[in-house]
Amino acid sequence: MWHMVRIGLVRAGAVMALGVAAHSAEIPDTNDALQEIVVTAEKRSSTVLETPISMSALSGEELVAKGLLSVEDLAGAVPGISMRTAGPGQTEYEMRGLSSAGGSTATVGFYLDEVPLSASAVGQNGRTVIDPELFDLSHVEVLRGPQGTLYGAGSMGGTIKLVTNAPQPGAFDAAAYLSSSDTKHGSVNGAGSGMLNLPMGEIAALRLVATERYVSGWIDRIVIAPGKFPAPTNPAPATSPYGACLNYYCTRGDVEDAPVQTDVKGSNLERFSSARAAFLVKPTDGLSITTTLMYQRIDADGYNNDQSPPGGLAIYQPYNLPEPYYDSFKLASLVLDYDFGLATLTSATSYWRRFVYQSTDSTEALQNIFNTTDFIENLYVEEDPTTQVSQELRLVSNAQGAFQWVAGLYAADLHSGYVTFNQTPTYANAMTCTPSGPTAGSCGPGGVLVNVNNGGAAANPNGIIFNDNNLNVMKQSAIFGEASYKFTQFLKLTAGLRFFRFDVHQISNSCGVGTQTGNASCVDAAVAGSGTNVLPKLNLAYTPDEDLTVYGTVSKGSRPGGVNIPIPLPTTPQLEANPSAYNCGLPLANRLNPSLPIPPGLVYVTSQPSYFAPDSVVSYEVGEKSRFAERRISFNADLFYVKWTNIQQALAVTCGYLLNEDVGNGRSYGPEAELSATVAPGLNVDLSAAYTNAEVTEPKPHTGVTAGTLIDNVPKYTGTAALNYERVVAEGYKARFRLAASMVGPMDDVAYYRETLPSHTFLDGRAGITRGKWVISLFGTNLTNRIAPLTINNTTFAWQQPTITRVTLPQPRTIGVDANVAF
Repeated sequence: MWHMVRIGLVRAGAVMALGVAAHSAEIPDTNDALQEIVVTAEKRSSTVLETPISMSALSGEELVAKGLLSVEDLAGAVPGISMRTAGPGQTEYEMRGLSSAGGSTATVGFYLDEVPLSASAVGQNGRTVIDPELFDLSHVEVLRGPQGTLYGAGSMGGTIKLVTNAPQPGAFDAAAYLSSSDTKHGSVNGAGSGMLNLPMGEIAALRLVATERYVSGWIDRIVIAPGKFPAPTNPAPATSPYGACLNYYCTRGDVEDAPVQTDVKGSNLERFSSARAAFLVKPTDGLSITTTLMYQRIDADGYNNDQSPPGGLAIYQPYNLPEPYYDSFKLASLVLDYDFGLATLTSATSYWRRFVYQSTDSTEALQNIFNTTDFIENLYVEEDPTTQVSQELRLVSNAQGAFQWVAGLYAADLHSGYVTFNQTPTYANAMTCTPSGPTAGSCGPGGVLVNVNNGGAAANPNGIIFNDNNLNVMKQSAIFGEASYKFTQFLKLTAGLRFFRFDVHQISNSCGVGTQTGNASCVDAAVAGSGTNVLPKLNLAYTPDEDLTVYGTVSKGSRPGGVNIPIPLPTTPQLEANPSAYNCGLPLANRLNPSLPIPPGLVYVTSQPSYFAPDSVVSYEVGEKSRFAERRISFNADLFYVKWTNIQQALAVTCGYLLNEDVGNGRSYGPEAELSATVAPGLNVDLSAAYTNAEVTEPKPHTGVTAGTLIDNVPKYTGTAALNYERVVAEGYKARFRLAASMVGPMDDVAYYRETLPSHTFLDGRAGITRGKWVISLFGTNLTNRIAPLTINNTTFAWQQPTITRVTLPQPRTIGVDANVAF
């Protein structure tokens, strides 16, 4: 659609959203009072200040005007939210210190209008969610803390809710957005979005929204000349301390000194397309029916990460193996609202299908794992098909008196698959040294060459390393209710309860060297689990006037139990000759303490699926929301304490996969604060900050995790600051300026080794001219060109080993121009 228009900004101003002040920071023409956004966090309309929970809201106008193109862009602008990402469509979100890196579902609920968008339950790429376009949204709501009563299991850390603009009968409307930019170490980017609202008389309307986006890559993919790729060095000692390099050669060869055959520039190029159609029929004032169809597709030539060592915005390969990524999403929903007078009935029915294809070059990893005498070309492919059908039926009272209530039923049926293809015919004749010997070349003294496959090439003629087909089904059902009562004009008590049940089962078929057969033979297995939970909530709010709310909340959140996919267990003759050297049951999560001895009683992994139990949290929160100085200043703050029981966390094990385990109990606590102030005519300041202390306090002994271990992917602190200035420069023309900075503190992440990622700060800017309904802006993101690690190894979904860490990086400095117009 927009082939001639190229656009950019994967991270288009992550902090420009500093609408974190939970109120719109746009400065009105008439006065300097801050404006509010109407939200539906409690399943009824209210303002942010009237809603007694910790939340932030950003209007659709803010999102577009400040260049926020994706949900990922919001992470640097909203306090208490963090992410684990490898690029568009590959992001997990965390709030309140509750990591989504492991477990059955994400810890943060994700909604598009009334549709819950659960993440894949078994995919090795994690609990990622789709990355929808933010053009033509009414607003975004970020609800912090457990939202289980109204939003269900999986919202135990919080909920992100995208609310689209509804079709408008009786009025034609249209809008467009165009952008072009250039990225350092990349090239030209471009994007275009458009919206049409087509009325059909006074009772119906069709709203169409479409987006095309092109982001040039900035990662080099360097292919070394044939036969010249350097072998790894520094073999692991026969007896290694717990947390050290085990079973492998520990140091990567000097790839920077090797001769280059090909240098592929922009190997992480991304193309994004989306379309959404909503049809509204409103035959009477009390009845509305909305049907929504949506399609979205992301195509990427590679991941937004490099390799460490050596770093330098590049990955190095023995063969020319692109690592394509593909993510398609289709949705259909039907929402019916009927006003009975006493209450409004809402029926929300949805179906969606997501298909993710991703790949990773496993050539180096497999050479090191099997100690083969050569590098054998290998691309590991994963496919994750996911479908969900959900139905919610609820009644919301319409009375404006002291007593209000919500009651409903919910059911969902989630089918997710994990299908891998790890097969190379050359592996049928792959040779390794046993019991030990140098890698890639010849066996040392005493070494004997043997075939990698158990039974030799004849037992595995197609070279199947690990082909795995898993089908996971999770069904949930719930009944929920919430009621509030105003004891006085100023004091309101809200109580809620949700009862839910889940059933999960999985069947798997695994074949190849990575099974206990050690050849092309297959292994079938199945596992199932079920459970129930009750999620209560109690909230007390004091609102002495319309500019102050003080509240306290106690609430519970939970996730269902889940299953682990089969873990590959290579059984080559080399390992059979020295089985003590290959311990796939040893978790490698505690490598910050490599001097610790190997703990006894470790759980040994088997090539069978396994079930892990639900986890839950109890949250305590006090907070306030206030406006003063004639509403030119708003200040929202809260203090929370969360107790996390039976933490579902991903642990790395020595055979290169991730294992979901109950690692014990933990807690997180901290303050969060947001300030927005008009300090002079036309000049507005936005500030936000959050500190989160999240750690395991009572670890399970068999996991290798120790007390005080920080919970993964949770930065200790985040902070944002922005200056917004607007003034009239000529009759009908205004100039707008914005400078914003966001800081993310250090956090722990796990690849083969556990690492603490350093803090980083991004600086963005925007300057524009506006008249009426159009605005043209010059923008810059990551102005200081800060290339900081965001996360590590979340794209190496198989065969992790110590010589390489894949590091996800932000988009380098990007400068461009964009235009918005409404008709």
